[in-house]
This record gives sequence, structure tokens and C-alpha cells, in this order.
Amino acid sequence: MANRKPRAAKQQNFWRRMDARGRMFFVLALCSVALLITVAAAFVICLTAPGGAGGLLDPEAGDQSVVSGSDYDQNANSIDTSQYSGTVLPETEDAGQDYIDGTLFLGDSNTARMYRMFDYCSYANAIGSVGMSARQLEDYACVKFAGYSGYKTMPEAVALMQPERVIITFGTNDAGTDVDTFIQSYMAGIQAVQDAYPSVDVIVNSVPPIGRSHINSSLDQGQLDEYNSAIVRMCEENGWKFLNSAEALKGQDGYAKEGYTESDGIHLTRDGMDALFDYIRTHSYVTEDDRPALSSIPEHTGDKDVSVQTANSVTAPSSSSQTVATPAPESVAEPTPAPTPAPTQQPTATPQPSYTYWEEVIAPTCTESGYTAHHCNEDSSKDYIDNEVPALGHDPATQADGSVVCSRCGAVLQAAPTPAPSEQPAPQPPTDSGDGGGETTQGGGSSDGAGTGDDGPDSAGTGSAGNP
Repeated sequence: MANRKPRAAKQQNFWRRMDARGRMFFVLALCSVALLITVAAAFVICLTAPGGAGGLLDPEAGDQSVVSGSDYDQNANSIDTSQYSGTVLPETEDAGQDYIDGTLFLGDSNTARMYRMFDYCSYANAIGSVGMSARQLEDYACVKFAGYSGYKTMPEAVALMQPERVIITFGTNDAGTDVDTFIQSYMAGIQAVQDAYPSVDVIVNSVPPIGRSHINSSLDQGQLDEYNSAIVRMCEENGWKFLNSAEALKGQDGYAKEGYTESDGIHLTRDGMDALFDYIRTHSYVTEDDRPALSSIPEHTGDKDVSVQTANSVTAPSSSSQTVATPAPESVAEPTPAPTPAPTQQPTATPQPSYTYWEEVIAPTCTESGYTAHHCNEDSSKDYIDNEVPALGHDPATQADGSVVCSRCGAVLQAAPTPAPSEQPAPQPPTDSGDGGGETTQGGGSSDGAGTGDDGPDSAGTGSAGNP
């Protein structure tokens, strides 16, 4: 105790030697250090949390707590390819990049990742809507085209883009739906695609496998296998082709191979995408191109994702280290990574330093305002809009037929005037020649076209007898 008293006294002297100003700065310094430690810890937790680096998480994925799958009977719904020899695409020579470029990919978040995060496709040959399910394929408007107001459905988009073939991949977001209901809605959507553009070849891809550990408790690999078994039967009945790509993505335990999915256990990594596209090229389906003469193909400029939080806005969250911007209207090249632009207007809820954004510039049209949409890669509820531009208004131009149309959008502003009927002269009876003409001019005139009494001398015969 004798040794401790001088130390305590020394500590008290340290505090007492400081004036009020010094004590204030000392306390502030301690608080600042504590705050920095708290922020650093929170940042580490955000980066290491499930889904923190997954990217393009489906907003309808349900419970996002980590689930460890148990062993299941992976043979219960295995596909016997020998029973569907004309439906399941067999192995072929590598069809190359031309095959990929001539294919339009339709699907959910894994399809969106093909061109928004990676470079396997571009906006010219892929359409993905995050969180979209098979039941929404037929009528969910999610595709934006330059020159068109509003969004188009995927079937409508196929008709506008006129591809040789489509590869359709849905099912992950249908988890929990019974197989019959799933197939019924999926079939209606695929039929809508074929009806919209009958010349297209339809290929239905298998639902990709999930990791043994994943963040959606609704997902079950056994049910996904059951979906795939039902999909191949659906294709057999409707004359569509089935791409059994799941066999290239599965490990020995029936789940996705290690390293093929992100930490969420749902979305394919670049290694998984490599395996998928190798399989697509080596299980190709090339037919004679019987499409009619192609009309002008509008540019695919953006997508609308299925999101409960932002149902009426375009959102495409991505936690990729790259920020992908929607292609500008004047270019059809695929989007390239670009630095995250600094927002010119702060959102209502100021994002934390760890948040990153990508921009989508919506150009104004004659009737609709333009704006810049800022999409948060980590939290879609942080999305906001700024830089609003008023609608351009129509630019009237008079046409040769008298109609007035807008020179920008082609809308008819005033129909061509209906021409007034031209007046036809009354038919004249033939002039009678001979002596009888004199009698017709009695009384100083004639009703048969011979003229007035003063014109009598020019008439044939003796018509002048009636003149004074």
C-alpha cells in the first residue's frame, strides 16, 4: 500500500496540473479514439457479413440468415438424358464467341451479373432483372429501350431485339412454389416469348445449384433439382431445347462446387461464370437462320429490378469493386467500369463512407422528364434521383401532305387536311347549227349556249335576224 500511494498521487497531480481547457481536449481525444475504433469495427463487420461482397442480391430472396444445407438424395430427381435425346443439348464443338453474341440471355440476377458486373455479355444481348421469378416472365415490364417511353416486358423486348436464339434462366426466386405452379407459370412466360417472335430458337437453361451454405432459408437444392427435372419434361412437350448446365456447376455432393458461388451461396462468381459459358459454347444449338429481314433494333439502355423497397424505380445493386454504368444512348457497346461519380445532390439519407453508387442517366423525351438515377451498390433503399431535366416538348414539322409531325419522336401532331372536292363545270349541250339557230335567238338571247343577242353574228346560220 505504501508503494501505491505515490502513484495515485502522481495520477491526481497529472489531472490537477491541466487547466479546464486541457482537460476538455484530453477528453475529446479519448472520445475520438473510441469513435474511430467503433467505425473501423463496423466497417469490418459490413465487409465480412454474408452478402457483403455477393453483389446483385435478389431483393426477394427472403430470410438472409446463413443456412447450411444437409445431405440430400441428389439422385432422386436426376435427369436421364437418354430419355430426352432430342431435347437435352448434347456436347458439341466449341461454338465460340459468335454463338454467344448471337444469343439473347434472359433471366434474374445471375443473368444481370453477366453484363452489369462481368463481361460475358453486354446490354446488346442480355436482359436481367434482379429478384425476378418465372411467374413474372410473361408480363413484368422491366426493359428500357432508347426512343421508347416506359418499360417493355421480356417477350416484347425479344420482338424488338430479334435474336437468333434465347437462353432463359429462371427458378431461383421461385423457391417455395410447388412444382406444378412453377411449371405452369414458366411455360406461359416462355410461350409469350415465342409468340412475340416466332422465328427465335428457345433454349431453357437449368436452375443453377446453390452452395451448401447460403443465405436464403427458402432455397433447397432438392427442390431446385425437382424444378430442373420438370423443366426438361416441359421442354420435351413444347419442342424447346434444354441446357443442362447445372451438371457443370455441381460438385460431388450435389451442391455448387467450391468457389463457384459468392459468400451468399447463390450468385455465381467469375469462376462459376467461366464454367457456365464454357458449357454453353460446347453444348450449342445452331440452326438455319430463318428470321425475316431485320428491322431497326433499338438500343437496350436499362433494366428495372424486382424490389419490394423500390418497386417503382430502376435498381441494380452490385457490390462488385467495379462501378458499371448503363450505356449511353448513342453507343451499343457494353458498359465499361468507371470511377464512381460524386453525387451532385446529397440523398435524403446521407450514405456512409463505405457506400458506393453507380449512375443511370435517363434522357428526357418529348413528353417525359429526364433525370439521373443514383443506385447504391450496398443498399437499394439509399437510391436517389437528381439532375432532373424538363420534357423537351414536341418539335412540329409540316410535311408535304400538310400533316404536322414531331421531328424528334415522329408523333403525329396534326393530321393532313382533307382536300375539298373540286367544282366541275356544268355540262353544256352541243350547239345546234343551221337555220334553226335563228329562231333560238328570238327575244335577244339563247338558252342553248349560243350566247346573248349581241353574239348572234358569231353563231352558225342566220341567228342575227333577231337583232335590231
